Amino acid sequence: MSFACLAHFTAAAGPATADLATTLLERAPRIRVDGSDTEPLIWADARGLHARSLADALLTLLRAHGCPAPRAGVAATPVVARAAALHGPAAEPIITVPPGADRDWLAPLPVFVLMPAPPPLLLNLLEGTGIERCGELAELDQASVELRFGADGVHLWRLARADDRRLLFGPPPPPLPHASLEWTDYVLRDPERLLFVINRLAGSVTAALRELGRGARTFTLVFSLDRGGAVEHAFHPSRPNANQRSWMRLVRDELERVRLPDAVSGVALRVDAVLPSASVQGDLLDRGFSTAAVAETALARVLDERSRLLTPLGNRHPLLRRRTVWREEPAAIVWRRTELRGSDVEPRLALYLLAEPEPVEVETAEHRGFAIPVRYRDRARRHELLGAQGPECVSGGDWEEAYAVERYCCIRADGELVQLARDARSESWTLEGAWR
Repeated sequence: MSFACLAHFTAAAGPATADLATTLLERAPRIRVDGSDTEPLIWADARGLHARSLADALLTLLRAHGCPAPRAGVAATPVVARAAALHGPAAEPIITVPPGADRDWLAPLPVFVLMPAPPPLLLNLLEGTGIERCGELAELDQASVELRFGADGVHLWRLARADDRRLLFGPPPPPLPHASLEWTDYVLRDPERLLFVINRLAGSVTAALRELGRGARTFTLVFSLDRGGAVEHAFHPSRPNANQRSWMRLVRDELERVRLPDAVSGVALRVDAVLPSASVQGDLLDRGFSTAAVAETALARVLDERSRLLTPLGNRHPLLRRRTVWREEPAAIVWRRTELRGSDVEPRLALYLLAEPEPVEVETAEHRGFAIPVRYRDRARRHELLGAQGPECVSGGDWEEAYAVERYCCIRADGELVQLARDARSESWTLEGAWR
């Protein structure tokens, strides 16, 4: 048996069909609502299951939700299951058609049971030839049916022969990749040894995902405890990926903070949700050519060398160099960050400050009471300035080190956009950085 068709489940004060279908998913693996008939039908996928027991359980659920007299038809083909549910004997709530008997069961029924609304012209042609029963239509050959009744007649002829080519349910989705490992002779308490096991599991799972062209949106790590029970930890990468290094970065950071209640006797890694792998443009070490996957791999190698990850914390200090404080962050924050919005990736200039201001010699010209730079010399050579915008005067520091600075945005003859600053107290000039 393959299909169970449910009919006559509507009630005046009963729940909506969509709500009923959701409820039926408690018992059936897959449900489909069909509204093409005069009354709605619900299809249940019974492949691999005991179809009559499944239909009985579904009818029990429908009655519990206010459906007074639901009916079910169970057959190997959809057309026969529908006919059994709608036109079977009224005394039986479940009509089961034995395997291989679909055509014989349809034979004594009128032709109109095959389709929700047969074309009127086709019905007139059938009446004109005296064909009233499905068995009478099924006995004809395809050539004569096509000649007399056309394409619609051939479709009805196939249904009369229980040849229903509708695909109500597609093939079941393949199971998501997973891997597990258990041991009985010993238990593990050392996180480093657990990481070794998890790394092997992550390698096989990510390889399976790459073969499918998918990336994990969510994956779960399950620790089986020695005295029974299990502890689960779910992980949510910032974007769907099948990168083993990215996964291990998340897992390593989690194991540094988690405290398991008992020793571990087994580990399982499963993928809970997948999405197609996306090639996202990256911006690390290469301007406009590296992808996000390459950027993640490069960053993972850097972090594997026990490097530190720093995150800037901004404030509103008037001096740019005092606006940012760098804070050390866990390495996993790299993979947990949300993706940039569209406004964050639009091309624009950004001021890159030098690690330390570089003293420079500046030639100026008076303009409205200010000394405007016209050229300057750094450690390398002399630079002509095509223009200078400013100054932006910043002063303060009553309760700390006092400062008074004039900042200029300057365009060099080679096209470079730089920022020069003059300390009004010492009258010294420095090169602060450049826009790129």
